[in-house]
Amino acid sequence: MLCPTCNRGGELGRTRRVGLLERHVYPFFGYFPWICALCKVRIFLKCRGERRLEPSNPDSDSVPSFQPNKKGLHPNR
Repeated sequence: MLCPTCNRGGELGRTRRVGLLERHVYPFFGYFPWICALCKVRIFLKCRGERRLEPSNPDSDSVPSFQPNKKGLHPNR
């Protein structure tokens, strides 16, 4: 997305919510915080952006399973 504030072609990126309004009121109405990479202006848009479905560890594609030891389910007791 391009920044509507600076009109210089700055890319918008999602930023974290700060304060009571941003955490509780704006989400109720469907607004998400964005920040411009060039002018650093924070704006609120109804667009959520693309979801990332990348694994947190790129080497591991599967969910690790729990392996009990010989004494039972609690390894350090």
